[in-house]
Amino acid sequence: MFKGLGLNRQTAMSAVQKRFFPRWRTRLRPAKLANLTNDYICDCTTRDISQGGLRLILNEDLPLPKEFYVFDVTERTISEVRLCWRDGLEAGVAYLVPPASIALYENTGVRRLAQRFYALED
Repeated sequence: MFKGLGLNRQTAMSAVQKRFFPRWRTRLRPAKLANLTNDYICDCTTRDISQGGLRLILNEDLPLPKEFYVFDVTERTISEVRLCWRDGLEAGVAYLVPPASIALYENTGVRRLAQRFYALED
């Protein structure tokens, strides 16, 4: 199949999997998502991480906005991301603003993601 192109199967598969940044599998780190107006979306799990973005596994099949915040519970960082792809409960996102400590954010709406009962209404 690939011989007419001068490629063997391994080379062709390698080209298909070419990425801008290498990715690393995480130990299924918990995360929380919020839209840019600080409204909670859902909990999720970070499956893979790279310098350019994340692969997330959502806990619920909910629609995602084009841009939103991801709070990494383990690292206590927040990043602003853009949705690149979606396949069922999995989503790939690219960083618009790379992860930074939640302590650096003055936005109290975003900082609520770090609280234990962040999704409950007052």
